[in-house]
Amino acid sequence: MGEKFDPAHADRLENPERLVELPPAHIVELLGLRGDETVVDFGAGTGLYALPVAEALPQGRLLAVDEQPALLERLRAKLPGHPAGARVVPVLAEGGRVPLPDGVADRVFLVNVLHHIDDDPVAQSELARLLRPGGLLLALEYAQMERPVGPPNDHVLPLTGIRSLLAGLGLEEQAVYGPGVVGRYHNAVLARRPAP
Repeated sequence: MGEKFDPAHADRLENPERLVELPPAHIVELLGLRGDETVVDFGAGTGLYALPVAEALPQGRLLAVDEQPALLERLRAKLPGHPAGARVVPVLAEGGRVPLPDGVADRVFLVNVLHHIDDDPVAQSELARLLRPGGLLLALEYAQMERPVGPPNDHVLPLTGIRSLLAGLGLEEQAVYGPGVVGRYHNAVLARRPAP
C-alpha cells in the first residue's frame, strides 16, 4: 500500500455516485459541526467532499489539503461558482508536510486517504498536529468486502489497521462504524485528540 493517487485518474474522484455511496451529510453529522469550525479535508482531491462539507460551515472555513497541484487546480476552478466556495481554502502539502499551524483544525476528515499514507509517518503525524486538543478526526476507508467500486481488497487498509494507525497517533477512539452505516462500502472511525 502507500501508493500515491495518480492525478490522471481525477475523473474517478468526480463520480457523483460516490456521494450516494458515502453521503456528505453523514460526515457532517459524525463531525458534530455547529457551523463555525475550521475543518481540514486531508487529501481533498478535487473537492467532491470539501464543497458539501463547507456548506455546513456558514461561519467557518474548510482547508482542502492535497499534495497534487493538478487536483487542487480542479478544486480552485469550482470555487467561484459554488455557494460555499468562499469558505474553501486549497492548501498544497509537500513531502507529506502541510503548511498550516499546529492545532489549526477543530475537525479533520479523510475519505479513502489512509491507505495512501499508511507507510508515510510524516503525513500521518500531520493529522494529529493539525488537530487542536479536543478536536475530532473522522477516517473513512473502503472496507475489505465485495464491492463494485474502489481499489482491490489487497490495496485497502483493514479496519484493524485504521484503528491501530489512529491509536498510534495518540488519538482516542470514539466510535467505529462498519459498511452500510456511514457509507455503503466504508468503514469509519471517529477519534479525538486528547485535551492536555
